[in-house]
Amino acid sequence: MSQDDNLPAESSPERAANDDNVTTGVPGLDEILGGGFVGGGLYMIEGMAGAGKTILSSQIGFHRVAQGDKVLYITLIAESHTKLLSHLRALSFYDANAISGRMLFVSGYHELMREGLSGFLALIASTIKSSRPRFMVIDGFRSAREFSSTELELSQFIHELSAFVSAARCTTLILAPLSGNEPHPEHTLVDGLIELNRFSTGMRRAREIEVHKLRARDHLLGKHFFSISNSGVMAYPRLEASAANQHAPRHYDSKLSFGFPEFDRMMGGGVARGSTTTLVGPSGVGKTLLGLKFLQAGVERGERCVYFGLYESPDRLIAKARSVNIDLTDAAKDGRLAIEWHSAVELSIDELAAQLLGVVARTDASRLVVDGIDGFHQSANRAERFGLFLNALTLRLRDAGVTTIVTEELPLYGETAPPTTMRASAMTENIVLMRYVEANSALYRMVSVVKQRESAHDSGIRRLTIDARGLHITESFIGPTGILSGHPSLSPALSVTDPGPRT
Repeated sequence: MSQDDNLPAESSPERAANDDNVTTGVPGLDEILGGGFVGGGLYMIEGMAGAGKTILSSQIGFHRVAQGDKVLYITLIAESHTKLLSHLRALSFYDANAISGRMLFVSGYHELMREGLSGFLALIASTIKSSRPRFMVIDGFRSAREFSSTELELSQFIHELSAFVSAARCTTLILAPLSGNEPHPEHTLVDGLIELNRFSTGMRRAREIEVHKLRARDHLLGKHFFSISNSGVMAYPRLEASAANQHAPRHYDSKLSFGFPEFDRMMGGGVARGSTTTLVGPSGVGKTLLGLKFLQAGVERGERCVYFGLYESPDRLIAKARSVNIDLTDAAKDGRLAIEWHSAVELSIDELAAQLLGVVARTDASRLVVDGIDGFHQSANRAERFGLFLNALTLRLRDAGVTTIVTEELPLYGETAPPTTMRASAMTENIVLMRYVEANSALYRMVSVVKQRESAHDSGIRRLTIDARGLHITESFIGPTGILSGHPSLSPALSVTDPGPRT
């Protein structure tokens, strides 16, 4: 077969400028690929059974039809096209009008069985010449591997296929079973190699995609999470990988207050715009309420604010705030405050980050409270990356001009051993530590600013009280030592100054 006999694919002035870039239309995937596939390239997608190869390639195919391309889908499996399409019909990207019009399904199974690889290649050539597709999928490459008598024969087939689709400007995907660490000659001949796999952690299973090779593209390295739903495939580029290609975050000089005069004085006037502050403390100590005071101060100034929570529903949150004189009802109704609640159960850390960054961008928020950063850590299938992930997330938020408050849980009675995982507080500019102290047979809330970069602050340990009128801070606390460590000791000669109402 001579390449001179190949007919050029359809073209138009609008497409000419974009011939070198073929987008997939799969959310997040083009970013991982460095923009998309190169026009006329030959790519192999490997994955175990059920990994999502057919859904991914079909989703890309329907996207290319929507872009005006003709698409050819060739199968090498005994399964009928009717059965294949019945499975795809339940997915939102499926377009019945595209079938037999701009999207053509052809079976190469019988040609492969009768005439081997040469007969199958002849079928591909004749179909491309007659239909002139711009995009092609070859599904079931296992059969081609099995029908090749030698590695040389398979390599020759891939080489001729690559030359043909390149001349025809027909971007092609080959779907193959996962080969693991076993080398295959076709890996060196294709323009790109993409692996779909699954990762287990405990009883959870997560889907991952990795681009091992992609010619002429600055793609993102490493593994990235992806999910499959009724909408099809959704890819989530690993935040720390994508952040590496971005410029340094901007620096801001102004400060934002909490609208809580006593606490603002402790913070030296407030927190720097664009900074991230961690409120660390045990359950019930007041972290969420302090974060809501920060949001209340923002909405009262007409700012757009976001509450992103992992534990309390919006209704409970509004009622909780109202019980301590923090009224956010109107702000939630008129859009100044967006309340996003997501249970962290079975969600990936990258999925949560995408939802968080999405609502921040959508609302153009200037203030953000992430209530329960521990939920992000629990959602990390690979816990070892949490530190890098959190650093990338805070950099992305700072670059967007968002001032962020995150809450982090501590054990109620203090830790008996050093933490085994990196805490969020280690990655943020400011740390506010909140504790309970037991004195005079009662529990008292204590608050202290442990760290605040680029600003002077009050290092005293203050008492925090919460009642129906709101949050209140008293003067410096005199009494036990070791309060913030979680192991206070009280001298018989000392007691809590001005105990007031117990909480």
